[in-house]
Amino acid sequence: MGQKKIAVMIRGRQSEALRMSVGLTVLDDQVEIFITEPLKDDPKTLTELEGAMELGLKIYTITEDQRFQRLSLEEMAEKILEYDHVIPY
Repeated sequence: MGQKKIAVMIRGRQSEALRMSVGLTVLDDQVEIFITEPLKDDPKTLTELEGAMELGLKIYTITEDQRFQRLSLEEMAEKILEYDHVIPY
């Protein structure tokens, strides 16, 4: 079985979605994160975000957060078509 491309769309359950994204890397698949709402500033979310960033996961956003690569909504929708699996959270 070849490597899969997985997109994780993060909305409401942010810390859980980030933790799950990091967990998906165990399977050696390509995991990328898409943040569609401003990221919460709580300790759980920030800890999980740090883990994702340490692993070098690509993180995209439609928000104004300068830590991540910004995409317009149209660019994000187009990019999502590149993935084998899209997991909304």
